[in-house]
Order: sequence, then C-alpha cells, then structure tokens
Amino acid sequence: MLKFIIITILVIMFLRLVAPFLLRFLLGMFLKKSMRNGTFFTNMYQQQRPQPNGSTGNGRAKGDVKIDYIPNQGDRKDFQGGEYVDYEEVK
Repeated sequence: MLKFIIITILVIMFLRLVAPFLLRFLLGMFLKKSMRNGTFFTNMYQQQRPQPNGSTGNGRAKGDVKIDYIPNQGDRKDFQGGEYVDYEEVK
C-alpha cells in the first residue's frame, strides 16, 4: 500500500512539472504547422459566399419548414381537460 502511494505521488509530481512544458511544446508545434500550411487564419477570415436563389446548403429555400415527425393525434374529442392545480404566487 505504501509503495502504491509513493508511486502515485511521484507520478503526480512528474506530471505537474513536465505537463506544462510538454503542452507548450505540442501547442507551439501545432501552431507553427498551421501557420506554415496557411490553415490557421482561413476559418477565421473566410467570408461566407451567399447561396444562389436564396437557398441554404441543404437544397431548400430559406424560410421553408421541414417536419420530420408528426405524432398520431388519436381521438382528441374525448379530452375534457386536465386537473386543476391551485398555486401560490411567490413574490
């Protein structure tokens, strides 16, 4: 049990000391690669081109409504309403 605690403490201390340098190095490598490939600023400054005929990218005109699911309504004539629930207003 003591061996487990000592190893756990050593691993946590090692990660605490090494992780910031490792993350800084990996992030720097990623940013350098992105800057070199020119992909870092493309999404940030890329202008969206308007779609022809006012449509969106999915083939429908702007403002159209698509209904995926219509639930079965059944017989709504028999519904008499719900139960009355008294409430107190909280100020």
